[in-house]
Amino acid sequence: MSHKAVWVKVNVQVDAGIADLISALSLFPALQTIESCQGEPAWICFRYGQGYSDLTEFICGYFGIGLARMVGDAATVLIRVTESEIIRGELSIRPGMITATTEAIKQLAHEYNGLRSAV
Repeated sequence: MSHKAVWVKVNVQVDAGIADLISALSLFPALQTIESCQGEPAWICFRYGQGYSDLTEFICGYFGIGLARMVGDAATVLIRVTESEIIRGELSIRPGMITATTEAIKQLAHEYNGLRSAV
């Protein structure tokens, strides 16, 4: 018997230097982080929603644009197709900009969740 699967937030260890950043990203209910590293630059790979169209709409229609407006080139958001055909978002953050990016993401999540609840 087949059952419908859904995404849930789980507790997992992440690098201490980006723990607050990962927590800020989790404020977007449909965003799921899948890999991360606090290196230089720090980076996080993530999925959003149910597939590539949700991911593309989220990055190009809100998150990427909003983040660029708030932190400029301190953070870069990409959509990547891996060799195993997984489509994911990638966030890269310049050294020294994790705190500013985290605060920007918190603000964007607050605004985004307010917009979605108003619909």
